[in-house]
Amino acid sequence: MKRHLAAAAAAAVRRPPPSPARTAPRLPPVPPILRAGVPRPDPALPRPRWNKETDRQLLRRSNRRAEQRSSSSPKISSTASSESSTLTPSCIDEVGFLHPTQFNSLGCGQDGDSAPQAPELQHGYFWCRDHKLAISAEILPKLYRAARDAYYSSRNAPLPATHLMSHTKALLILCPDMLTAWNSRKMVLSEKYDFTKLKDELQLCALILSYSPKNESTWSHRRWVLKQVAEQHQDMAELVEKESVLVKEIAERSKMNYRAWRHRCWLIPYMTRKQVLDELKKSTRWSELHVADNCCFHYRRSLLLALLDIRENREDSLSWESETYLLWKEELRWNEMLIRRYQGRESLWNHRRFLSPWWIQQLLAVEKTCPSMTSQVDLFIIQEIGLLSECLNDPVDEFEESHVQAELSALYILWIAKQVPAVKGKLEERLHSVSIMGLKDVLVRACRPEKMRLWMNLLGLADPSQ
Repeated sequence: MKRHLAAAAAAAVRRPPPSPARTAPRLPPVPPILRAGVPRPDPALPRPRWNKETDRQLLRRSNRRAEQRSSSSPKISSTASSESSTLTPSCIDEVGFLHPTQFNSLGCGQDGDSAPQAPELQHGYFWCRDHKLAISAEILPKLYRAARDAYYSSRNAPLPATHLMSHTKALLILCPDMLTAWNSRKMVLSEKYDFTKLKDELQLCALILSYSPKNESTWSHRRWVLKQVAEQHQDMAELVEKESVLVKEIAERSKMNYRAWRHRCWLIPYMTRKQVLDELKKSTRWSELHVADNCCFHYRRSLLLALLDIRENREDSLSWESETYLLWKEELRWNEMLIRRYQGRESLWNHRRFLSPWWIQQLLAVEKTCPSMTSQVDLFIIQEIGLLSECLNDPVDEFEESHVQAELSALYILWIAKQVPAVKGKLEERLHSVSIMGLKDVLVRACRPEKMRLWMNLLGLADPSQ
């Protein structure tokens, strides 16, 4: 026994010392309160109900975490500190976001201007020259997170309103769809009327629309600013003129921009009669170059309706020499010229659908008060039937535009018969004079089967037995 113990002791002496990993002391177990951050709730107890106080606690906790992240990350904090000085100088009138490969071709760091607060970014992410600012798409995610965190921190902190306006401006340039930031700016601007600040707000909206021309939030905020100016009885003539020029420039760059033209229509009630007439003349050339864009023709219709409202308010009766009559007559002549020049353009025929019913109603009213030997309504019907006959007899082309033109002209005549029942009989009579057997024959010759069934039911031409 003693011999075995002595042998074991000798072997232990000859055994090499254990590695440090084997002899490393084990750490004491971490208490649950430190491991989880908060003690785990007892499953036997009921769970707390979700309320507004819980939302406030989570919001404060997220704000503290955002502040810790911004203070612990030097790159993001430098971005956040330079965002308002880099993104929002008042001299910048256009912003663009470029791919890094395109950004390098601009020669960044050579002739471009950059923010001095962020020296590590000035040669690779920002470029500014001739009032144009370019931002590399590579830095956008980090830049957006920094701007968002700075905005949330300034919104909940007791800081001056200028800080909130600066952070929201930087955030909206990066993300113009953030309605919360727009509402924060509305709250600050609503506290005290300041025309200079409202003009700066219009400049910010124009800057965002330079790269996002169809952003509904920006257009809506722009209308809110203009409404604030109008409520203070400011002279709107100059602002309306600038707005019209802005929309025209945006419409040139962004085709079929419904939101821009809707904004232009919204401005019409703030226009004077002279401005309405000028806008009608200015949009003529633009419409001739964009005959497929229905937005501009809708704008012209809104201008014509505004002229009618102004005439009614001034108690100016319509006569053969009146300005409104001459404008409407010229609009019909101009529209017919475009229809003959550009075949198959539905926007032109839709515009004529708007013009003709009102024109016929006025001619009928004049005939009741001042009867004459020659009926002006008959002359107009003959003119429209002649236009229909030409469209139906146009030679077939390879693009089938003549067939589309024939169908649109037929639907136009049917539209008049439906909207002005007083001339339906006259239309039937005049159709026989050009070898057309009536409205039903127009449907059969020009319209597709689904259109033909629809209009037969609308006009009461369908056979009841079928």
